[in-house]
Amino acid sequence: MSLVRKAARPLLGAVFIANGVDRLRNADEAAEQLKPVTEEVASIVPQAEAAAQNPKMANYVIAGVEITAGTALAIGKFPRLSALALAKVHALEAYAEYRTASLETSDDVTAQRKSLVKNLGILGGLGLASVDLNGKPSLAWRAEHIAKSSKKKGARFGEKTVKRAEGLGADASKALKSLENDAKKQFKAAEKKASQTARSAAKKAEKAANTTKKRVS
Repeated sequence: MSLVRKAARPLLGAVFIANGVDRLRNADEAAEQLKPVTEEVASIVPQAEAAAQNPKMANYVIAGVEITAGTALAIGKFPRLSALALAKVHALEAYAEYRTASLETSDDVTAQRKSLVKNLGILGGLGLASVDLNGKPSLAWRAEHIAKSSKKKGARFGEKTVKRAEGLGADASKALKSLENDAKKQFKAAEKKASQTARSAAKKAEKAANTTKKRVS
C-alpha cells in the first residue's frame, strides 16, 4: 500500500466514524432530519416503508454502517466494499441535509451551497476509493498484456530459429517451418482459451460486484 493510501483511507474513514458516533449521541435530532427523506423514499420504494415509520431505527442503521464501514476503510479491510457502502449512505445523508436546510437568510443559502459542494467532494473521494485496485491493473488488462508479451516473444523466437535453420540446409529449414506453423496454431488456441478464461473471470467478478451492490442497497 502506498503512503497516500495509508494516509487517505484513515482520514476518509474517520469522517464517517465521527459522524456515526454523533448520530448515536443525537439520535432524536438526526431522526427528525431523516424523517422527510425516508417518507419520500418510501413513496417510491414500498420496501422502505418500515424506515419511514421508524426514522429513529433508520438513523441507528445508518450510524452502524458509518462506524463499521468507516473503521474497515480506515484500517484497509475490504476498502472497496466499505467505500461503496459509505457512498450510498452519504448520498442519502447529503440529500437529507440539503432537503431540510433552513433557507431564511442569504447566509443560509450560502451555507447550504458550501455543504452541497463538500458532500459532492466526499462522494467523489468515496467513488475513487470504491474502484481503487491498490495500484494493481485490472484482470482484463493483465490478460491482454500477457497475450501481447507472449506474441512478441514467440515472434522473436521464431525469427532467430528460422535464421539458424537456414544455415543447416533446406530440409532443416522446411522441417522447422512446419514445426513453427504447428506452434503458431497451438499458441492461437492457447491465446483464445486465455481470452475466454479472462472474459469469464471478469463477468463473474462483475456479477459478484452487482450482487454485493444489491445487498448493500
